[in-house]
Amino acid sequence: MSTAGVAMGTAPKLKTSAMIASFADPGQKTAPAPFGHALAAAAEADPRIVGLTADLGKYTDMHIFAEAHPDRFFQMGMAEQLLFGAAAGMAEAGLVPFASTYSVFAARRAYDFICLDIAEPNLNVNIVGGLPGLTTGYGPSHQATEDVAIFRGMPNLTIVDPCDSIDIAQAVPQLAASDGPTYLRLLRGKVPTVLDEYDYEFELGKAKVLRGGNDVVFVSSGLMTMRALQAAAELEKHHVDVAVVHTPTIKPFDEATVLAELAGTGSRSRSRTTPWWAACSRPSPRPWSAPAGPGVWSRSGSRTSSSTPARCPRCTPSTG
Repeated sequence: MSTAGVAMGTAPKLKTSAMIASFADPGQKTAPAPFGHALAAAAEADPRIVGLTADLGKYTDMHIFAEAHPDRFFQMGMAEQLLFGAAAGMAEAGLVPFASTYSVFAARRAYDFICLDIAEPNLNVNIVGGLPGLTTGYGPSHQATEDVAIFRGMPNLTIVDPCDSIDIAQAVPQLAASDGPTYLRLLRGKVPTVLDEYDYEFELGKAKVLRGGNDVVFVSSGLMTMRALQAAAELEKHHVDVAVVHTPTIKPFDEATVLAELAGTGSRSRSRTTPWWAACSRPSPRPWSAPAGPGVWSRSGSRTSSSTPARCPRCTPSTG
């Protein structure tokens, strides 16, 4: 391969745009900053809601809330431990804080503060994590590959992994009204709008069957639900009837809905996808362990063949 273009400086530059990137496909309908607008609207109805961030207001859409409610917004600077410690104190005083930073900073840098000050006392603090999982073009310092594994291990904490702008807008007021702590895996900026085409309403703790199918079922969460729906539509062209179950709440996981869909009538086997955070998350996430692990399953619930998820090189050393 010629390197002339590189040497002359004419090769196209790689653009990560990690802080402002959108996951929308070209021409796809989007909504700008759905979290920020939803939080600002929820605060109109609930005077207890306050917003905090660790120097990342613009990059977690918290700036929308700050502009709408400047007297209820707190900029804590680059101090994630202070961010969540202060949020815990506010919750103790009866407020409902939404505290935003990048997922990797919340999961790693502030783990002890979140676990001891928020999760164990079961306080209504809503942790808003931008760039969850493998969603950024930046290097290892910004990859939140273990965020779900870390937060799943905390007591009392609910984890929400929304698919699109509708999911986020409907989830925010329910998170504010919930009794305990929550972790919202944030999609921000120009967020795709996907679920408006389906009979869907977000319900905390519940999975939703977006489309039925007789051959295969995809179980997905987060932005991968959009990809699962696209894959189902493509497979339909090849006469493969695919059901898609969206699981926006990862913890607690709605096993009943998933198992009911897996146990539907029909003769062909059904396979399950793994969520976009699963390959790097340990302990094993609930979708992998319901009913018993990854694989291809018949409608009777018995595994008919094994299916190994993609291996993450950071988590699984090569045996070759």
